[in-house]
Amino acid sequence: MKNSCFIVLFLLGIIPPAFAQLIGFEEEVPEAFTVSGKGEVKISSLFYKEGESSLEWDFQPGSTLDIQIAPLSLNARNEKQFGITLWIYNEKPQQDSIRFEFLNKAGEVSYWFSYRLQAAGWRACWISFEYMQGDKKDKKIVAYRLVAPQRKGRIFLDRLTFPEKKMNLRTTPDQQLPANNGLSNRDLWHWCLVWKWEQQSYDIPLPSKLSSEQKKELKTIEQRLTDFLEVKKAPQGPINAAYKTFEKAAISPSIAGTGFIGTPIVAPDEQDKKKGEMSWNDIETMLSGFAYDAYYNQNETSKKNYFTVFDYAIDQGFAYGSGMGTNHHYGYQVRKIYTTAWLMRDAIYKHPHRDAYLSTLRFWAALQETRQPCSPTRDELLDSWHTLLMAKFISAMMFPDAREQAQALSGLSRWLSSSLRYTPGTIGGIKVDGTTFHHGGFYPGYTTGVLATVGEYIAFTNGTSFELTEDARKHMKSAFIAMRNYCNFYEWGIGISGRHPFGGKMGSDDIEAFANIALSGDLSGQGNTFDRGLAADYLRLIRNSDTPNARFFKKEGIQPAQAPQGFFVYNYGSAGIFRRADWMVTLKGYTTDVWGSEIYTKDNRYGRYQSYGSVQIMGKGNPVSRAGSGFVQEGWDWNRLPGTTTIHLPFNLLDSPLKGTTMARSKENFSGSSSLDGKNGMFAMKLAERDYENFTPDFVARKSVFCFDNRMVCLGTGISNSNADYPTETTLFQTKYNGKEPKVGEDNYWLHDGYDNYYHVVDGTVRAQVAEQESRHEKTREITKGKFSSAWIEHGKAPKEGTYEYMVLIQPSASDLDELRKTPAYEVLQRDQTAHVVYDKKTGITAYAAFEAYQPATDKVFVAIPAETMVMYAKESDKGIRLSVCDPNLNIEEKTYTTKEPSRPITKEIRLKGHWTLTSPMENVRLEQQGEQTVLTVTCQHGQPVEMLMENK
Repeated sequence: MKNSCFIVLFLLGIIPPAFAQLIGFEEEVPEAFTVSGKGEVKISSLFYKEGESSLEWDFQPGSTLDIQIAPLSLNARNEKQFGITLWIYNEKPQQDSIRFEFLNKAGEVSYWFSYRLQAAGWRACWISFEYMQGDKKDKKIVAYRLVAPQRKGRIFLDRLTFPEKKMNLRTTPDQQLPANNGLSNRDLWHWCLVWKWEQQSYDIPLPSKLSSEQKKELKTIEQRLTDFLEVKKAPQGPINAAYKTFEKAAISPSIAGTGFIGTPIVAPDEQDKKKGEMSWNDIETMLSGFAYDAYYNQNETSKKNYFTVFDYAIDQGFAYGSGMGTNHHYGYQVRKIYTTAWLMRDAIYKHPHRDAYLSTLRFWAALQETRQPCSPTRDELLDSWHTLLMAKFISAMMFPDAREQAQALSGLSRWLSSSLRYTPGTIGGIKVDGTTFHHGGFYPGYTTGVLATVGEYIAFTNGTSFELTEDARKHMKSAFIAMRNYCNFYEWGIGISGRHPFGGKMGSDDIEAFANIALSGDLSGQGNTFDRGLAADYLRLIRNSDTPNARFFKKEGIQPAQAPQGFFVYNYGSAGIFRRADWMVTLKGYTTDVWGSEIYTKDNRYGRYQSYGSVQIMGKGNPVSRAGSGFVQEGWDWNRLPGTTTIHLPFNLLDSPLKGTTMARSKENFSGSSSLDGKNGMFAMKLAERDYENFTPDFVARKSVFCFDNRMVCLGTGISNSNADYPTETTLFQTKYNGKEPKVGEDNYWLHDGYDNYYHVVDGTVRAQVAEQESRHEKTREITKGKFSSAWIEHGKAPKEGTYEYMVLIQPSASDLDELRKTPAYEVLQRDQTAHVVYDKKTGITAYAAFEAYQPATDKVFVAIPAETMVMYAKESDKGIRLSVCDPNLNIEEKTYTTKEPSRPITKEIRLKGHWTLTSPMENVRLEQQGEQTVLTVTCQHGQPVEMLMENK
């Protein structure tokens, strides 16, 4: 039973004024609640949103429901945090409002708002004082009241909290309270914009009639969708779950003659699971299970239950125009409502409540957003594509009028095409380098599912007038190609894993999407009937699976592609991907624009070092995987991700100091990768730790990795910090022990990670071990154990200007290993705080990481390279070279969680010896002869290398 007697204590001054709790109105009307004018207030069991009763207010014109409170003093700060939350049941839609007024000691109104009564059923009433009306001059509130409209009627109140001391920041504007949150005017928020979008109108006219071709296209799309969603047999598990949940819901008609009573349905933020309260996922469980049983088994009881649940959900607030207090992330809990509504569409069309069902489906799918093109500044697109694109599509296809289907589908395709533009800054979507952004960063974990869903839409609309634009599909292709490049076979490296360090991979639906986009047309510009490159990638990724698309591609002569080969630059993620044969290396740093790791309350608690210059090799397993390559969580030392330079902390200090989310960005901007001819590359970073609790803010280092064929040269200088309690180290490797010892022969400076990769340390004190390790689980902090082979370079406690140099040979042949143990394949030309410069003898490449302005006295080509620049070159002919220049800095002006501010161009001026010319003119490259030197001016943007061919005259 709920306790309402606290109000009396409140009035007696026994409870502090700021105290508040949920009032459920179970036993009697609280003494603080009285009626002025004609009317009555009483406890009622006709409707309830908590417990088994609510507060019924029967009103007459001009009457008020008055509530006395202990004095509440507001100020500029708590005015934003404090507010009121409750639910109101209205039996019949009206065109008027209930006015809430908050009074000062003199009885004057300081704050007020109007709550619209345009919908029937339970609707939330959540609003902070910040978004209320009124002069707000006297901020000391002693009472509040509800003012009745100018008519006779009644409403029911439940789940009242006043004052709510910490208003939900994601409070959602809706038909009842359209101005209860300023986030609705923020471009970067999307869940709470559903009512704002509802005010939009289509600028695509409704056709007066459809041509026979349009009708045929719609039928084709309808059949494709049906073929995709239908299964051979009704799944019994979901059906059983529907009946079990339905029993707990205890839905029955109210004796009032309209509406229902039963288990409350609220948003997860409000849900009390201990009381058995339900949320959107329970609606999904019931509707989807009953739909399967009704559709496949023609079960009339399930059909009846389906519509009972739908009616109840609408009555509880899952309805058109309702935000349910807060609706954030609802898309993840409603997807099967839509896929199974498609199966039930004929029954829905025949139902007397058809319009209510369809308007609910459209509203919660946010189909209304697609009445206009996608805003260029729209954020968090991956969430929308992943969770609501199918819902939007099904809602568009469920208009009973084919003309409205065509209009909605045209709007949706236009919206999706426009949303697939390359997005600016760090807002969500696809970047020019193919990386996909969520939470303001490069996030493969949120990309899976997105590729699948957009790929499915491409397949549904392929060959029709509703298909996506070619530009949109090309942008999607770039995201597919990027994922192909940074996954091996299906999995990505820990450095780019976000808050799931040992999780995430391409799923079968993502792989099938490669075929879907390939079949949408040749995006390579070669004029074929389909994209043969993507088709070859698809055949590689499905391995031996026999699918209709695989059979078609093979019939067309397509062979499975080889694994990606080369070096791939992804500086929107401060990352580089180095690949040969079947192995892959992920190199990762971070900057002022790129966060280093995502840490949540219950995710990735020890993930601080993911981007401290990690160099992770994934090259073993069938197929290749993290685990197959020796990376498993049980016993994993979170201080020792390969390649990183870290302070080796105990786990209680490594655990994020923030209880909530940590997404630390660097104080430096020079971190990322570059390449030459797409085959070889480099990575460099200025490492600088942030000033947080248990961090060491003066911890700095300069790191580089030079990647040639199957060799990596790793250099470090300036490793310094003041932490005298714990040692600083650079990890060579940490892999699950597989019986192979780390030492190679009697040489302590040649090591082996057990997975066919060899390490030669040239500078540094080496430590190696095979040990049973005790660690902590990244989510639960529970103890985990495992046996690992590890090696690292020890820099000591509180190092000053520490250095290292080592070479990694990735899966060399026996002859390669023997040769390179005798004769080094590279030469370090400079290794200090100014620059790291390496010459590779086998490829002939010289690569420069210029941390500061670099003016070499004896360089064959360069007189000067500006600070924070990566340069690579190799001879292309007797007088010609291939040269690349890169500044990985995205150069985004605004530094915040996400920004729509774009990457700005950066000009680099490089001086070369002699008179050089470009073999072909380039827009972003300019040459000027100055005496015996050539001034090369390169404009860099988006962190992308600028590559050119030059000749020395």
